[in-house]
Parts: sequence; C-alpha cells; structure tokens
Amino acid sequence: MFDNTMTAKQKMLHEMVVDFTENEVAPFDMEIDRKGDFTDGLFQKLIDTGFLALTLPKEYGGAEFDPIAVAQTINDLSYGNASVGVTLEGHYKSIDQLLLYGNQALLDEYLPTASQRIFAFSNTEPSGGSNPTGIRSTAVKEGDHWVLNGDKVMITNGGLAEVYTVLVKTGDNEFSCFVVDKDMPGFTFGKREDFIGLRGTPVGEIVMDNIVVPESHLLGKRGQGIEIADQAHDDARILMGAVLTGIMEHALKIATDYAKQRKALDTPLTELQVIQEKIANIAISKELTKLVYQQAAINKQNHLPYMEEAAMAKTFGSRSAVAAGDDALQVLAGYGYSREYPIEHLIRDARALEIAEGTVEKMRSAIAKAEFAK
Repeated sequence: MFDNTMTAKQKMLHEMVVDFTENEVAPFDMEIDRKGDFTDGLFQKLIDTGFLALTLPKEYGGAEFDPIAVAQTINDLSYGNASVGVTLEGHYKSIDQLLLYGNQALLDEYLPTASQRIFAFSNTEPSGGSNPTGIRSTAVKEGDHWVLNGDKVMITNGGLAEVYTVLVKTGDNEFSCFVVDKDMPGFTFGKREDFIGLRGTPVGEIVMDNIVVPESHLLGKRGQGIEIADQAHDDARILMGAVLTGIMEHALKIATDYAKQRKALDTPLTELQVIQEKIANIAISKELTKLVYQQAAINKQNHLPYMEEAAMAKTFGSRSAVAAGDDALQVLAGYGYSREYPIEHLIRDARALEIAEGTVEKMRSAIAKAEFAK
C-alpha cells in the first residue's frame, strides 16, 4: 500500500508497526532463527502492543482494523522477521472464521479473551494434509453435546495457541468445525516440529481424547466444515503474500546495501549489469507480489471474491521469494553463503510458504479451475 492511498487511521498503524519492527523485531531476527523460538519477552510485547486485538470488533476490546491495514501490518512485521508475521497470520485467520461463522454464545465466550490468548486453526492430520479425505478425527453427538477424538498436526501456533478450531468428521463424508481450548479435559499437546525455516513460529500437535463440548462450540452449521476451512485458507493466503513481500523487502535491502559498499577490483558492484539484473529481479517480484496481495485484501474489504488473487499472491510470492533470496545470496557471493548474514534463513523461511496453506501445485490447480469457470 502506498502512503498516499492510506487513510489517516491506516497510516497511523503503519507508522507504529514500522517503529515496533525496527526496535523490537528486526534487531533479533537472526537470534530468533538460531534459537528456534521468539526471543524472551517478544510475544508478550506483541500482546501488550495490541497486535492480537488488531482485527477484533470494538465491542470485544479490539481495534477493528480492515483487511488492507492488517495485510500491511503483516508485511511490515515480516520485513523484520517472517516468523512474527506468520504467527499473527495464524491468529488472524482463526479470528476471521469466528467472526464469520460463530454463534453469539461462542463469540461472547472467546472473543473477549482474544486480545490476550492466541488462536489457531487446524486441518492437517498424520494421515493427510489439505485433502479432507485423510481426516480421521471425529465428533460424535451425545445428547446436547459433542465428543471429539483425534490427532491434529502441523498446526501454525500449535503449542503456543490456547484456542483451536479443528476440522473433524461428523458423519460419512461430512465435516464440521469445532472450537476447543487447552483447558478442556482430554486436551493435550503433542510434539513440536523442528522445521528448517520460520523457526520462531511454533508448529505443533494437539491430541483430543474424549473432549466434551457444548453445541455452541460447533462453528457454523453441521457439515459446513470444508467451506469454513477453505475460507480460512483464502484469508491466510492474503497474509502469506504479505509475509513473502516482507521477506523480499528484507533480501532487497541487504543486497542493495552490500552492492553500494563493495567493488569488483575498481568497479562498484552497482555498475555491474549482472548485479543490476539481480537487484531488478528482486524489486520486480516484491512489487508484483505486493500488488496482488493488496488486490486480494481490497476485494475482501469490499466483500468481493478473492480466492484467486489470494492463491496468486501465495503461489507467485513464495516461488519469487525463494528466487529473490538466491539472487541476494549471489550478490553477496561468499558472504551470502555465510550465517553471518540472514540471507540463508530468508530462503529457508520463504521455502516453507511453498507448502503451508496448500502447496503451490494445489494453488495452480485452483487458479486454473477459476479461470476455466469464467
């Protein structure tokens, strides 16, 4: 989003987030990657600064920002460290589904705490990923309540989040979503994944052993689970485009700063066409990804379809961000291959988003089907 298109409210948020990123996130970027977790106190600072409440309605203590401003916030934070952006993306998409599909009792129970407790959304199981036919977790109706059993893995914020929306089977070829939380009897945390990238974002497992929930914890209607899960994916993909833009902005800054300071013999790197080409490629990819995720966010704000644009932002952005990291590494040459510079972890971070929230292969199929349907 260009500054001259921002409302006063959006610009105020943008300036605050840029300042927060510069002081509280960016200085600890490489430490987060090495540690495999947020630095001490960072998550609490995100809470205290109000990031978890960014999308909440005012009646629940939130700031009620629009999708355009939220995407820009994720972009700004991800420039400092992509794991911070992905952690908040997982929270925001979960809140979005509660707002879209939650009954009043569910909203009143959970949204007042959503400014302090992080939320998560879970589809994936050991038997399969985004294909619902692999789901084995179940919810069985018993009287006026439901009993949930099963195992959910690869959850963004798994182990950190306290509230989870889970997609489970409620009948033959019927899927529904329920809200559970860590304090319920029968809820336990499983293992945390040891991923090579986005190392600050916890990705973990939850196990449901005869968790009893009231009817009000059914999100939407019985059998509406696939629709809700697809909606969550679409919302996440907008924000993943923003994360990827932030990664490319980071790679571009490192590469341009380095090129300005170095020479090849007596020739500044900035005058070498081969270096100029790589810088241009990163800049073009960054801007194109930004334009697509912004269009998806604008469509969402205006209640227009945005599935295809969101899929494009994630698909083009993820492949482009990996290539941008590779180009930046080549600009820095041997130093780019060194852990002294963050380029190598930017590549690892970007590579994760070719898989998360649907593989790029699945995204291309979805985009093609959307085009055939026109």
